Formats: sequence, structure tokens, C-alpha cells
Amino acid sequence: MGAAARTIALLAGREVCVPSSEGPLLHRRRLGAELRRLRGERTLEEVAEATLISTSKLSRLENGQGVPQPRDIRDLVNFYELDVPTADRLRRWASAGRSQAWWREYSDVLFEGLATYVDYESGASTIRSYAAAIVPPLLQTDTYAVELYKVLPTIKSEESARRVLEVRARRQQVLVESDDAPQLIFVLDEAVLRRPFGSPDDVREQLDHLHAVSRQRNVSLRVLPFGAGLHAGLLGLFTILQYADDRDRDVVAVESHTGERFLEQPSNVLEYIRIFDAITRKTLDHDESRALIKEIRDRTTRSPEGTP
Repeated sequence: MGAAARTIALLAGREVCVPSSEGPLLHRRRLGAELRRLRGERTLEEVAEATLISTSKLSRLENGQGVPQPRDIRDLVNFYELDVPTADRLRRWASAGRSQAWWREYSDVLFEGLATYVDYESGASTIRSYAAAIVPPLLQTDTYAVELYKVLPTIKSEESARRVLEVRARRQQVLVESDDAPQLIFVLDEAVLRRPFGSPDDVREQLDHLHAVSRQRNVSLRVLPFGAGLHAGLLGLFTILQYADDRDRDVVAVESHTGERFLEQPSNVLEYIRIFDAITRKTLDHDESRALIKEIRDRTTRSPEGTP
């Protein structure tokens, strides 16, 4: 039995619990934005002197990077003389910001930036993803994922592959299959569909999966054909994470060999939205995209009888 088959067999018959949705990062960011608003024209030094909280800790809290402790929140509530609803809101965010997300148990195998990305992803109401080379993780079959893990330098063992596969499966359950899943908008370059991997049957399975998922109520999947020529997305994969709550800043995740790079400045996010819209205008429509997926699938030769 090959590595791919062994890894998939490890998950066969195993129920993967559907995790809760939002991670602690979004709550810390909300808390930080509110603390920045409450500080107003005061300096960090003024607040630090009055509350006995260090300026470095205050700065981390306002930037959504620090873990909010109950005593600090109590002192800030008293200093700002907050009304009961506002104080309760801060306490809720602080409590949620101290929680441990389900993916933290996989911290030993999550490569640079992926844990942060999953945290951002967990609270998004809309996820727009452009893929130039590989199938996005939320759309991958198990077989495709395992074949991909074989060539990733960050996956160093079968056990690591199994655990990363679990993370991907749990993300799919929350973001693709659950009743309150976000809106998922995918644009795939035609090269993604035509790149061979594994056996022909593996390729057909992945293309069948894309065709099926494209019909789900919360999924939009469109193909950018080779005939579109040069376009703004040729530089690579990126994902725009957008949030329903106005207090949450939208984020762009740009993937590279060294991990995820996150862009939060509104001007950067707007530029990537423009790029995504420009790419989308060159895509096939939904029915044409499904027809192309089916055409490529039907032209993929089946594996010979008895081939593993």
C-alpha cells in the first residue's frame, strides 16, 4: 500500500468532529479596535500611568496581538468609565480572545502563517480565492491533498500528512458543508484543472468533486480559460477574507513558499478586490465553467483495470 493510500486509510471510518467557528484572533482584533477608539486623543503613556498597565501591553492589546487578561480589562473599564453594555461587550471579546481554537492542537504541523490564516478564515462571511496552479484546500479531495503533501517541504512524515489532512477536512466541514457556511467565491485558472497528479482516476475524482461542489448554495466556482490570455492574477494565489461586522477589517492573504503574508491596510485590500474583479470579468460563467470541468474530466483516460 502506497503512502497516499495508507494516509487516507488512517482517516477512513473516522468521524471528524465539526469544530466551532470563530477563533480568538477576530475577538482580539475587535477588542483592540474598541480600545483604540476609547483612548481617543490620550497617549498610551497617559493610560498606562493611570491603569498601571505597561505601554507595550496596551499597544499589543490595541493591535489585537496580546492575550487580554481579566484584570487589565477591569482596569480599562474603570478608567474609561464605561457603561454596562460597552463593558460587557469588552469582557465578552476578552474572554473569547483567551480561548484556544481547535486548530491549536495541530500547531506542530501547521506551517508558517497557516494557523493565523485559519483564524482569519474562521470568522469570514465571504471568502474570495484565486488559484493559478493548485486546487484550493477547501476544494481538494483527500487523494489530491496527499499527493500535494508529498512535494511540500513542510510535510516531513506520514504522521504530519495525516494531521494536516485532518485540519483540511475540519476546515471543509465548517466552511463548505455547514448550514452557516460563508459565501465562497473561487476563480481557478484552467491550468489547475489540467495539471496531472496521481492516477487518471485520481484526477477524475478531483474534477468530479469540483463539479459537485460548484452546485452548492454557498459556492461560486468559475474557470479562467487559457483563451483569456494575460491577466492580473498571473503573479499567484491570493485570498480575500471579508467580514459582515463593520468592526472587523478585511484581510488579504498572499501565499508564498515561505508562508502566508497578510495585508490589512484598506488600500491594499481594495487593490486586491480590484484585481479579483478584473480576473472574474475574464472567466467563463458558472455553467460554462462546469461544462469545461466535465469536458476535461471526460477526456481523462481511466486507469487500466487492476492499477492501484
